[in-house]
Amino acid sequence: MKIINATQAKQTFGELLNNAQQEPVAIQKHQKDFAILLSSARYQELLAFEDQCLHGLAVLAEQEGFIGVEASKKLLDSI
Repeated sequence: MKIINATQAKQTFGELLNNAQQEPVAIQKHQKDFAILLSSARYQELLAFEDQCLHGLAVLAEQEGFIGVEASKKLLDSI
């Protein structure tokens, strides 16, 4: 991952965008990561991966006997 400071990011914004198409770029402020710039394609990949992980957790919870939101509401309302 390429690392640049915020001043460099402002001065070379076009180059920064081009670099982000190849690999994520960390933008630092006061020697600390402030933001990570990545391509739209990579961002979409991460969103899809997150959805896949959450789906897997939901399936696992259902298999282990956890009840859903609606069932939880009905149970609480009946008490």
